Amino acid sequence: MGRPSAFRWLFGFVLPHRLRLAVVLVVSFVASGLALGQPYLTKLVIDDGLLGRRLDLVALYCGLLLACAVLGTGLGALNRWHYVTLSGEILFALREAVFRHLQRLSPAFFGQRASGDLLSRVDGDVAEIQRFAVDTLLAAVNGVLTLAGTLALMLTLSPRLTLLAFVTLPLQLLALARLRPRVELLVRCLRERSAEITGFFIERLAAMKLVQAVGAEEREAAALGGLNRRFLGDLQRLELVGFAAGSVPGLLNGIGAAVVFLAGGAMVMDGQLTVGTLVAFVAYLSRAVGPANTLLGLLVAQRRARVSLDRVRAIMDQAPAVLSPAQPLPLPDAACGRITIEGLRFAYGPQQPPVLDGIDAVIPGGTKIGILGASGVGKSTLIDLLHRHYDPDAGRILLDGVDLRSLDLALLRRRIAVVAQDTVLLPGSLADNIRYATPTADDDEVRRAAERAQLFADDLPRGLDTPVGERGSTLSGGQRQRVAIARALLQDPLVLILDEATSAVDQAAAGRIAASIDRLFAGRTRIVISHHPERLADADAVLTLEQSRLVLSRGSLEPAA
Repeated sequence: MGRPSAFRWLFGFVLPHRLRLAVVLVVSFVASGLALGQPYLTKLVIDDGLLGRRLDLVALYCGLLLACAVLGTGLGALNRWHYVTLSGEILFALREAVFRHLQRLSPAFFGQRASGDLLSRVDGDVAEIQRFAVDTLLAAVNGVLTLAGTLALMLTLSPRLTLLAFVTLPLQLLALARLRPRVELLVRCLRERSAEITGFFIERLAAMKLVQAVGAEEREAAALGGLNRRFLGDLQRLELVGFAAGSVPGLLNGIGAAVVFLAGGAMVMDGQLTVGTLVAFVAYLSRAVGPANTLLGLLVAQRRARVSLDRVRAIMDQAPAVLSPAQPLPLPDAACGRITIEGLRFAYGPQQPPVLDGIDAVIPGGTKIGILGASGVGKSTLIDLLHRHYDPDAGRILLDGVDLRSLDLALLRRRIAVVAQDTVLLPGSLADNIRYATPTADDDEVRRAAERAQLFADDLPRGLDTPVGERGSTLSGGQRQRVAIARALLQDPLVLILDEATSAVDQAAAGRIAASIDRLFAGRTRIVISHHPERLADADAVLTLEQSRLVLSRGSLEPAA
């Protein structure tokens, strides 16, 4: 996506808050107006009060100065509260939009991206573009208004000094124009280094037991040290360029201030300017420096934000492999889990060889089918197609006569449950993980599902409230798989796919769980994928996946249409 459209996408999150943003800008404008009045009141204190020896005027103008300061402080605090709230809501909306999009992407996308890089984009880069979208708008509007008001008052006080004060502005613009491309390059490098370090911690903390088992502690510590040194080098270069971007305008502003003092002092001595006017002008000059530097700094900030925006848009521009149809079809009332596969062909890319090619099969509803096959022949791919993480390149799959592509994705995945070999558990209790697919299930339903899966909560420290730990670290492999089976039982699907689901338990336990599943899912379709033919002895039919084809090796199935 081009950069203009990327910025339009970003500001699409700001526009819904435009009225509240306008209130923040108005309050900020009023506060700035109160601040701008203070130097002029100072001029009146000096010229009319002190030099005119009028104590009553001194008291009046000092009272007005105090009122401006108190009111300005109150408005600033109120504005800050509203700004933080508004800024937070936009940040959350951005982050949620990126996360929602990530949830629609295929497993292949996550297999090709490092977790640390994705985390860096969702966290750091999203925060950076949010700051640019909100802070830049507020800073630009407030800076322009404040600078315009300050310049108007400076021109009123002395047009000649105003011209001298900004004589160095073209030099500042030239310096920033030369520094901006360098800032963009260094920010991009720093973002990538940060992602590398985040990814290192994610991967190594998850593999700490392996690191310890092979004595790789020093080697991994040295690897982290290398990442840190590269990060520090890029950070130092960015800081130097950032310092130059900030110090060059400051130096040139100092030169301008010196010129103003020199020329203004001469004008006071010649009687062309009063002392109060010079003091007020210098105060306005100091106030003008801030907005001027802010507006110049936005040129650099835009480069930094562009880097982060490009990185976030790289995620948002990834098209989902599958989408729910605009008008999904319902399953028939008498749905029984009948699966029909017609001329199925699938490859992971146009230049890749097909993983599945020319597959035809009909799995009657309510039957138990076994699928055998060596590692890497496409069993997991077939599951992903049944769960519609991908669509076939050719052919189609039907559930009870309805093409999977015509079904609502959420409905399809509720009706086809998968219990995989690698059980995914989230932080929380056993009960939380069992009811994850069916969040409305009550405690009794959760307990019954656990018992049916041979997961006896009474044997655990806190029963179903036992925390599972990070990635289920407090549970054994067998317990993790039983949690997954209990989750599927609670889901009550039409089709249950068991992908080596009992591989982490012994033969006797596997037999008990299989018998329990057959009893509980009698009349439902069960697809059991295994490397062990003996675990498929009671299947109605066994299919073998080899050379991209499904071959019937035992039993009988309905012929494909």
